[in-house]
Amino acid sequence: MRIRKWFYTALLFIGFAALMPGFPQSQQTGAPGAKISDTADDDAAYEDELPSFRIGVEVNMVSVPVTVRNSDGSFHRGLTQKSFRIREDGKDQEIAFFAEEGLPTHVALVLDISGSVRPEWGAIKNAAKRFLENLRPDDHFSLTTFNNEIRLRMDWGKDTKPFDKRLGDVYCKDVTKLWDTIWVVSTDLFNGIDGKKVIILMSDGLDNDSDIRAVDAVRAAVEAGVAIYVVSQTKALQQHYEYVYPDIPQWRLQKELVQGESMLRQLAQVTGGRVLQPNDFGRLDDIYAEVYEELRNQYTLGYISTNTAKDGSYREIDVAVLTKDTPKVTVTTRPGYYAPKK
Repeated sequence: MRIRKWFYTALLFIGFAALMPGFPQSQQTGAPGAKISDTADDDAAYEDELPSFRIGVEVNMVSVPVTVRNSDGSFHRGLTQKSFRIREDGKDQEIAFFAEEGLPTHVALVLDISGSVRPEWGAIKNAAKRFLENLRPDDHFSLTTFNNEIRLRMDWGKDTKPFDKRLGDVYCKDVTKLWDTIWVVSTDLFNGIDGKKVIILMSDGLDNDSDIRAVDAVRAAVEAGVAIYVVSQTKALQQHYEYVYPDIPQWRLQKELVQGESMLRQLAQVTGGRVLQPNDFGRLDDIYAEVYEELRNQYTLGYISTNTAKDGSYREIDVAVLTKDTPKVTVTTRPGYYAPKK
C-alpha cells in the first residue's frame, strides 16, 4: 500500500504554517507533473455568457463571503451592512460592498476517481449530476476528475446535458494526485475568474502521487480566493482497504483515515469552506443540498484594504456581527488572503 502518510501529513502542517505572516514562502513558480487534460468540447460559447457581476476588479476590493448561523444551525437572515464589522490584521475596515442574497457563483466540481470509490461510483455520479442541475441559472460550473491523471471533463458553462457523456468512460482506479489537483484547479481553472468562487472536492484526504507540495497547493487555493467544500469519502476508503488489504491491522487504517480527515478539515478551514461527511453515499443528495443552501444564504461583504502595500503578505480577516438584539450566532468566513504583489 503506497501511502506516504507521514510525509504528506508533515507537508500539510508546514503548508498551514506557511499561511501565517513571516513564514518563508516557496519560490516554486511551476508545477512539474501537474497537468490537466482538457476533454471538454467547445459546444458552449462560455466567453459570450460571462456573468455581468464583477466585484471591484480595478480597485482591488477584498471579497468576503460570510455565513451566519443561529444556535440551532439555521441560517440567520435579515442582517444589514451595519450589522457587520470587518477587521484586517486587527484594523477596522470600511465595508464598501454588501449583498444579502447569494451572488452568482463559479462552482468547480472535483471528483476523486481513484480505486477506493469504485463500488460507489454510480451513486457519486448521479448525486453530482443532480447537484449541477439544481444550480441557479446565473451560476457557472465545471467538472474535473482526478486519480493519477487530472482531467477537465466540462469547462465553465451552464448546460448539464453533456454530463453523462463526459463521465461515460470513467473507471475508478489507480492512485491519487490530491495536491496536484487542488493546485491546478486553483491556478489554471480559476485563472481570470472574478466574483464568488467555490471548489466542491470529493476526496479521502490521502495523497500518494502528487508532485506539488501541500504548502503550494494550499497557498494556491487561498491566493485564488476559492472556498473549498470537501465531501469526505473516508468511509468508502475504509471499506475499500478492509477488502483489498485484509491483513493490515484496523488500528493502522483508522490512524491513516483520521490523519486524512484532519488534512481535509484544515484545508476547508483556511479557505472558508467546510467538510461534509455522508454516512453513506445514498445521502450524497442531502450533502450537496447542504452546500447549495449555504451558498444561497451567504452574505457577501467587500472592502478596500487600508493597507495599500503590494507586498504579497498574508493578511488576517476577522468578521463579527454587531447587532445587539441578534441572538447568539456563529460567523464563518475565510480567515485571510494574500495581498497583491508588484
